[in-house]
Amino acid sequence: MQVTCRRQDRARFEALGFDLEFEESSDSPILVMADQEANYAHCNELPADIPYHGHNASGDDYGPGNVACDGTQFADVPATTDGFVIQWDYEAQRPMEKSIEEIRLYIEVREAVGRMFKELAAKARLDPAV
Repeated sequence: MQVTCRRQDRARFEALGFDLEFEESSDSPILVMADQEANYAHCNELPADIPYHGHNASGDDYGPGNVACDGTQFADVPATTDGFVIQWDYEAQRPMEKSIEEIRLYIEVREAVGRMFKELAAKARLDPAV
């Protein structure tokens, strides 16, 4: 599993078993962390009160997915590198509405986190003390 988070939140992910995977520089406000042994993609263990986004590969009993949290909303969706996995209603012959709503929420939260991180990085470039 891999997450992109704020430097200030590094310890929260280290406590779960994540290690630093990438940092733009030693003072970059954004980090990429990875946990190669993340059982069940840390289901029900990931923080829901800080901004980050990430993804996980499939395991023995679960599929790949994406996660995002903006500090207030948490979204978790099944997804592959090719796109989202949509649950299908065979009787109605259409996607399940719940699946579509979860994807929309994920996109909304992921975009909000992206904007936050972009602003944080820009602010750090202007004021290295950030």
